Amino acid sequence: MTLTLDHYLDSLFHHGLDIMRENEKAIQHNWEQVQHYFKHTGKKIASTIVISVKIFSEIIFNHPYDKETIMNQLRDAWNKEIGNNLWNQFTLSLLENSVYQAAKVNKDNNYNDHQAIQYVFTKINEHILTGKLEHLYTMDTFLKHLVVSEQLPIEWIAVVARKGNRFYVDKWFNQYQCLLNKYDNLAADTIFDVMEQLLGCITHSVDKSVMTIPFENMTLLLCTDKHCTGHIVPFIHHALYLFQSSKTILNITQQEQRWKDSVIMFYESIMQAKTLKEALELVTKGFTDYLPFERCGIFSYSPNDEIGIGLSGHRFNIKAIQEIAEDVRNFPLIHNGLELLQLLGNGIKFLQPLYISDAKNSFPIRYIQQFQLKSVVVAPIFKASHHELIGAAILDQGANKHFAMSQDTYKALIKFGQSAGEIIGKFKNNFNYLNQSLQLSSREIEVLTLMAEGESTSSAADKLHLSEYTVRDYITKIMQKMKAKNRTEAVAYAIRQGII
Repeated sequence: MTLTLDHYLDSLFHHGLDIMRENEKAIQHNWEQVQHYFKHTGKKIASTIVISVKIFSEIIFNHPYDKETIMNQLRDAWNKEIGNNLWNQFTLSLLENSVYQAAKVNKDNNYNDHQAIQYVFTKINEHILTGKLEHLYTMDTFLKHLVVSEQLPIEWIAVVARKGNRFYVDKWFNQYQCLLNKYDNLAADTIFDVMEQLLGCITHSVDKSVMTIPFENMTLLLCTDKHCTGHIVPFIHHALYLFQSSKTILNITQQEQRWKDSVIMFYESIMQAKTLKEALELVTKGFTDYLPFERCGIFSYSPNDEIGIGLSGHRFNIKAIQEIAEDVRNFPLIHNGLELLQLLGNGIKFLQPLYISDAKNSFPIRYIQQFQLKSVVVAPIFKASHHELIGAAILDQGANKHFAMSQDTYKALIKFGQSAGEIIGKFKNNFNYLNQSLQLSSREIEVLTLMAEGESTSSAADKLHLSEYTVRDYITKIMQKMKAKNRTEAVAYAIRQGII
């Protein structure tokens, strides 16, 4: 499976729609109040408000359309009934604000719901106000232009689609009436039989010929003069090729916009953080909310001793993550990247996300087993303004899941890492202390806990199944890290700071 942003952003869009549909009664009430106000005050925008409410009510609330259909229906209805109007942006903003109020959604107490509605209206705004270019690349528009063009002797074009084992006429275009569905009841077991039925319904001259042209998941039936068939077929094939190429370019452009949307929403969400804890929670959650990943763990990096320290996680066992204090040299691919970074000096911007198809080739076996790792992505978290590497996010698609990573996700990860670094960097003092306190290994914390419970060195050794000499070594290292003069001071410091 290749990870893309489409599914996740579409899910956010439909979440916004669900919220609106759940609050339909309250939203309709608010929209009625808005209409009443502008009608009562006699403002010029009143008629536009009334029509826009009618359009939105019919399309959003009365039909279970998918995202693409909703967009196209709204655009077509808006262009037909309202058109290019100076009040368009203001009208859409009024409708959106009424939805927030009716659904009782605001940024402070329900940010995810607020953002979902915001994303719905952002996409609707783009489609209605700037969607003309996209409309040019629809199959309907393309076929319409082919038929009405006086340069080509084409009488009509029918689009035949397949559903199960049956073929049917999906759309039909002629020079006078385009996008007709009058023949949508024609269906048969073969395309030939559908063609025969269609010809039986249409007045057909003997000097005309019907060609079949397969294209994508449909078949085009094209009626033209018999003597022109040899000239038209190569042209039609070339025109379809150019049309497909243009759609591909448009899709690439739209894909660029999708990952930019994702980056913007991620940054807006993590901006809410007021403490380091909130920043870590929002960052780990954001990596999975706005990118196609299931789990995220955040680790800091200590360049002096090359240690990675677990800070937080989302859908990982947070306690297990926070017990990790690991020498980065035990992760060869990551360590090689850090060495390259040192050679580049201040070239932090050259540090890229690292996709690892199979974690067993790069991670210690104990982590593979503990977290059931398969494919993973290591995304650097850095503060570009200070050329500072703060740490990394470890991401995957769930326990024992293999996946590939798309180019749009890769580009978004770079921006996510930079945004996360800037936000976490605001709490630098807390972050440095957290790094320092969390450099204790899980075993060192166990020793500290037993010391706090009053266990002697020998009894602690018995409980941990270690020798007394090993326990004494742990105690010495703990006091050195804490800069404590004795065991009592180390325990008091650990309790005071919430380490144990």
